[in-house]
Amino acid sequence: MLEKLIENKVAIITGSGSGIGKAIALSYANLKAKVVIADINEESGKETSKEIIHHGGEALFVKTDVSSVESVKALVETAVKKYKKIDILVNNAGLEYYTTIEDTTEEQWDQTMAIDLKGVFMGIKYVLPYMKKQGSGSIINIASIAGISAWPGLGVYSAAKGGVVLLTKAAAAENGKYGIRVNCICPGSIKTPLLEEQFFAPQSDREAAEAQLLKHYPINRLGEASEIADAAIYLGSDLSSFVTGHSLSVDGGLSSFVGDLI
Repeated sequence: MLEKLIENKVAIITGSGSGIGKAIALSYANLKAKVVIADINEESGKETSKEIIHHGGEALFVKTDVSSVESVKALVETAVKKYKKIDILVNNAGLEYYTTIEDTTEEQWDQTMAIDLKGVFMGIKYVLPYMKKQGSGSIINIASIAGISAWPGLGVYSAAKGGVVLLTKAAAAENGKYGIRVNCICPGSIKTPLLEEQFFAPQSDREAAEAQLLKHYPINRLGEASEIADAAIYLGSDLSSFVTGHSLSVDGGLSSFVGDLI
């Protein structure tokens, strides 16, 4: 059973108060993993934790700012103090600004890099000593299709997520000998609050904007957060025991489609 592959594993999931992170946390908890909910938004993070506990799962909320060294270190130390180990780390917390490179401010650049790239780096850095000690671990970084192909208006986001893709490969190359696997998931457009806020909200006609976006997707729909969670179950479990350094595109065919040329 799939449940047996992830049961009793301890998983830290950043940005798990909403969207993809929440979906992963709920899916892991349903499979009887012990889930550490890490989010800067205390209200939404606690709500995810309460939802898991209400349904009979085990969860611990730790308020976390992934751009802060002290906060990330405290997150990892709290998880180890509570559960004595860390089997899975999902570096999911992120943000994006939908703006041209020319119009991007230095503050927006710094914030994007601090959360989307530095946050992933620090998550990896501070779980590695514990995973090395136990001789096992799976690190899953949430990158993006924008990290492997260019999207107008997402240049800075693409730079950060492209960094995540290659940081994933470097971490996998360095740590495979310790029994630690490192992979990343590259989602396409997923129905989350972030997509609504950053992409659709500024559009004058939301329906027209979605229709235009869907032209790029052979599967002709947006993705669901639960579909990214399914990929995270695969990468977090022993089903993927021979998979490391891999960028898994979960994008409805977006990255393989060059558009309707005929």
